[in-house]
Amino acid sequence: MKVKPLLTCSKIERAVLRRLTRFGLPAGAKILDAPCGAGALVASLNAVGFEAWGADLQPEAQAVLGERFRCGDLNSQLPWPDASFDVVVSVEGIEHLENRFGFLREVHRLLRPGGLLVITTPNIVSLRSRVRFFGSGFYHGDPRPLNEAARHLLHHIGLITFADLRYHLHTSGFRLIETGHTHCKPISYLYAIYVPWMWLYTRIAFRKEKDPEQKKRNREIRATLFSHSLLFGENVLLLAKRA
Repeated sequence: MKVKPLLTCSKIERAVLRRLTRFGLPAGAKILDAPCGAGALVASLNAVGFEAWGADLQPEAQAVLGERFRCGDLNSQLPWPDASFDVVVSVEGIEHLENRFGFLREVHRLLRPGGLLVITTPNIVSLRSRVRFFGSGFYHGDPRPLNEAARHLLHHIGLITFADLRYHLHTSGFRLIETGHTHCKPISYLYAIYVPWMWLYTRIAFRKEKDPEQKKRNREIRATLFSHSLLFGENVLLLAKRA
């Protein structure tokens, strides 16, 4: 395949690339990036020795990726057979979808047993985002109402909390193995003064759970909510394995 000049990856895509190259994947591992946008991450993954493919509703990446690109709607079935990939990456995509459960079921179909799913999405449970919501009713991913003139592919119609996304994963055949972040902004650390109050409030609220097994899971969730990544990260970076 003819090598194209690499596009510049975004800050979020660079974080995903760093994490994947440190994960210990074998050379030639087959990776799908969906949505792939302009194709920068796919091109970079191919350049470091993986077999990366891209899928997106818009054909922008076709010129860069050539035969490694497929047009596809992430709200429906993608054009690959079962168990086609070792890794599926979804960078800032799930918050745009009408059916998150359907997308995760489709990813589950495309992944081989034990395959890896990497998701990034705006971190709406960060301290700064919580304060913004308290004051305005809007999270930092969308600080004002969406333009209602028409539906747009880039509208954040499905911003999701960490706990809800974990629920989506665990009820769709995945097991969350790592929670991190893509980057932090210095201004976020100014909100650290709210941590003690939020920790106490959350601890009291979680005590209402009666199911013993869910209590254990809630302790994991609470610990993650007060991790550095979720308190201060701009975007969460989740790794999950297909059962």
